[in-house]
Amino acid sequence: MIGYRFERTTRDDLLIHSVNRVQSIVVLLTSALALIFPLGAVLAIADSDSSPVGMDPLTLLLMVLGLLLIPALGLALLVYTGTRETLLLSRLDGEGKRRTQNFFGRRERVPSVFRIDAAKHFELRRHPEAKPAATQLWLVMRDGTTHRLTSSNVPVVPGSKRTDLWLREISDYLQIPMPTEVMVGSAPVAKAAYRPAPTPAKIARQRKTKAPMPSAETTEQLGTPARALLALIGAFLSVFELTRIITLVPSLFTGRLRIGISRPTTFYWAEQPMTFSFHVLIGVVELLVIGVIAWGCLRVAIEGRMKANP
Repeated sequence: MIGYRFERTTRDDLLIHSVNRVQSIVVLLTSALALIFPLGAVLAIADSDSSPVGMDPLTLLLMVLGLLLIPALGLALLVYTGTRETLLLSRLDGEGKRRTQNFFGRRERVPSVFRIDAAKHFELRRHPEAKPAATQLWLVMRDGTTHRLTSSNVPVVPGSKRTDLWLREISDYLQIPMPTEVMVGSAPVAKAAYRPAPTPAKIARQRKTKAPMPSAETTEQLGTPARALLALIGAFLSVFELTRIITLVPSLFTGRLRIGISRPTTFYWAEQPMTFSFHVLIGVVELLVIGVIAWGCLRVAIEGRMKANP
């Protein structure tokens, strides 16, 4: 259910596939429930005595957006979660890569690329307050920079058969002694940014279009599904904030604030000035936070790009 699968290519590259079927099943079940829930909610509303026709228009719009948002989040979880992770070590290229894929084996991403031809030794490190399963394996280079080799979906438990086999495979391939002790302390020095050499085709394409070289602050282009999801989240939060504004602003003039949906509670300025002021302040902070998040989602959805780590 949880472990590693080792593979050697014709180029003598080492591929270590991290397998966590428990995580994959949880992602699949969560996505399935998110897709089924709106249908069940619609059937429950249809069978109940209350009809949504008599609802406030903003409340009805908020409910519709919520029923659309839940399955959209379920699909996003299934498509964008990297449940499959592979560590590629290539002595021929002198490079190492950590690649992730989604549940279907698509949408491959490369969050980390690093050199392995100047490796010095390994370090097993764990934070003083962390559990043994939170141990990380670091590759320390001769210049002092470090690179994390641990996958994010399979825990490293020193002394277990699974972890010892994994350490032995990496140690034998890189010809570096296997670490035997776990160092308890802070994480090692942050790794230096490394960019692989561009391919000849990429160089020719850049010369043809005369495009400038990418800067240190890069941006990630978002696809249509991601932009649609962000737009839906932004619209839902915007409508929700509008309903809160309609509730909060009149209370400043009438001195009557109503809070809650199923069992609403009413506060009066004349009777409870401190409680009334506290809930108004909480409402203002809530509006600011939701407004910033809604605006950020809508802005990224419109621009179609967001900042990415170099």
